[in-house]
Amino acid sequence: MAKSIKQLQAELLSSGTLDKLGASKQDFAALETLPVLEQYLVLAAANFIQKVKDNIEVLGISDTGALSDHIAQGDLIKESNGYSISLGYPKNSKAAKYYDFVNKGVKGVKSKTPNSPYSFKNIGVSRSMLKNISSWVNRNGVQRNDVAITQRQAKRQSLSKMVSEASKKKSIAYAVAVNIKKKGLKKTGYFDSAVDSYFGKDFAVSVSKIIGQDIKVLIRQNGNNNQ
Repeated sequence: MAKSIKQLQAELLSSGTLDKLGASKQDFAALETLPVLEQYLVLAAANFIQKVKDNIEVLGISDTGALSDHIAQGDLIKESNGYSISLGYPKNSKAAKYYDFVNKGVKGVKSKTPNSPYSFKNIGVSRSMLKNISSWVNRNGVQRNDVAITQRQAKRQSLSKMVSEASKKKSIAYAVAVNIKKKGLKKTGYFDSAVDSYFGKDFAVSVSKIIGQDIKVLIRQNGNNNQ
């Protein structure tokens, strides 16, 4: 479970004992040699990643697991004017192509919600969309029984007249795809809410306090008791 900004700040500014987000002490041993600010930035990033995964789990929105598996944290880079760290989905990952549709939602052709920058323009179903929905139907065992027939009717029907399982699934996938195009995709906010939690106002306040703490430590280490 991800920790809050205030929890991270309290840990780093108090005893200095770091709870390393489910990792072994060896994995994060190098952190203890870094300035408090750098420790905080690395741990805030790690907790952000965990929060995204927690949101995905709670919302039940990762059908293939790609949204959780592909999110990554880059190295903390110290630059001349500050720090940078990459968080999110690498460009070459599968999830990078669609994660923000799940995050912000997509307006349907016949729907004005959600309030999203994305929208479907028509109800036409492309081959790629039909293929993706068909895979989802297969993975989730979705079934559709539009026509109820008696045992006697079933016996009278020849095998050649029976609708094949493949065509049934294709029909289901097409119906699902059209429905999605009409109604849109619901906004989950699973990614944006994690950004707000870890890199919002509390983050700025925490960084300011930690910078002050680092300055105090630097003065104590490099100065002397007479100055």
